[in-house]
Amino acid sequence: MRINNSIHFSYWQFPLFLGSLLVFMNYSGISFLTELISPDVNREFGLLENLQLLLIASSLVYLVKAIRLKDFWFEKLAYVGLCLFFLLLFLEEIDYGIHYYEYFVKGVEEDKGIVRNFHNQGDNNYYLRQASYAVMVLLFVVMPFFRNKIKNNLFHHLAASHYIIYSFIVYIFIGQLSRWLPKLGMPINESLRGNHQEFEELILYYIILLFVYEIAFQKKPLFTAKGKLQRSSE
Repeated sequence: MRINNSIHFSYWQFPLFLGSLLVFMNYSGISFLTELISPDVNREFGLLENLQLLLIASSLVYLVKAIRLKDFWFEKLAYVGLCLFFLLLFLEEIDYGIHYYEYFVKGVEEDKGIVRNFHNQGDNNYYLRQASYAVMVLLFVVMPFFRNKIKNNLFHHLAASHYIIYSFIVYIFIGQLSRWLPKLGMPINESLRGNHQEFEELILYYIILLFVYEIAFQKKPLFTAKGKLQRSSE
């Protein structure tokens, strides 16, 4: 029972509580709370954005540590590739440090007319978001659901625990909650106007952290030292 309680807390109770708390803080109309979530000077300095960075950084740390735990060179190389991807994701989220330089070194306010990263250029954000929806459904719904039904070593290794489906439901709920509250008349935090999807991203990065921890640490290496595919274990 204790183990089950811990699993439920990790996979849906904690992200549901945290996500809901942050959403209500953002739409509370209380200046102290809205500034904490996303300050007027630059939303990148707020709690919401920095929690996202913490989750991405944590995933990156797990991936780096996982490299030495893998036995076969190809699997190690795959994790090196994942590390580079998460490093790029982290740099994209911090605008490659440009807004820190502008505010702390040059002492100027954010110019919202300047695009400082790749994913916000043109329609990139739209297409990346649509692609991410498809990948999320595959990784966090379809594969976990069929995890015990398909007897394939590679599939079984990459398929997350079915509990992660609960996390995905939390992701959907938090996204909708961040849209419902302003429609119900809750005060809008101007520094996050039009960026309610940031709450979704927070939960997404949390789910990714759970996924990375599962495949990197809870399951034994995918390959033996000689390159033979082996059954994953929890």
